[in-house]
Amino acid sequence: MFDHPTMPKLPDNPYINPVETAHGPAKDWHIGGPWRPNPFIAELLQLKITPPAGGDTMWADLQAAYRSLSAPMQHLVDELSAAYLADPAQYSPDTRAQATSCRETIHPLVITHPETGERGLYFSTSAVRIVGLGDLEQETLIRFVKAHATQARFIVRWRWQPGDLAVWDNRAVWHAAVDDYGDAPRLGWHASVDAQWTPR
Repeated sequence: MFDHPTMPKLPDNPYINPVETAHGPAKDWHIGGPWRPNPFIAELLQLKITPPAGGDTMWADLQAAYRSLSAPMQHLVDELSAAYLADPAQYSPDTRAQATSCRETIHPLVITHPETGERGLYFSTSAVRIVGLGDLEQETLIRFVKAHATQARFIVRWRWQPGDLAVWDNRAVWHAAVDDYGDAPRLGWHASVDAQWTPR
């Protein structure tokens, strides 16, 4: 398990992060921990209190999204990498403006799953740039990747009930919270699974 440096934690267990009603970056499609050389291999979330409506979580299958790309598009993304700020505390609403003065972690845009051998997209919306591309090129590519990978055929949307526990493989899927429940209460426990692996 991983003691996350920027998330709240239980007083008696630093590996458990309380997740309360919030309307922030979690609503964006993301992969946990890309700021680390060895990102989380999995994450767990259990909700204790759920809103009367809304507050779902979605996962997108990045391996299926990669398989469905044309051969020329697969060749393009196979050659690219994304840069992330190396310290999660450095992130702000304008991460691109900070990127020139901060340490970065670089990960390929496509990885091979270390256990299954399956190829899949590997990209988080917290990326500050696509290495080697100009501004218009990377903005166009990021828009395409988001639109392609979030097609309904690749997505599972979970309607939470109190006590539900979700576990997902960070090396194969994106996840995002649906920000549609206003000020209704939403409370749960979150944990990240750490391991010595490097995306490649």
